[in-house]
Amino acid sequence: MSTDIETQSTQGDIAAIKKVVAIAEHAQNNELPDEFLSLFRHDAIWTTGGGKRLYGLDAIATFTRQVLPGGAVRCG
Repeated sequence: MSTDIETQSTQGDIAAIKKVVAIAEHAQNNELPDEFLSLFRHDAIWTTGGGKRLYGLDAIATFTRQVLPGGAVRCG
């Protein structure tokens, strides 16, 4: 059985995850690389939709700035 504190913590975690997903979705739908990149730490690891693994914010930023602007046109 969970306690009130555990339930509150879980609800807080879920709310935080939903916020990150909303920011990522907004950034990608509106082609805003800087907003998208604000979600990553300097030591992040990101796997692209194509399966390429990127290590570190610099690599993620380089990739994102190449593909995010105009990505909706290429995919749509």
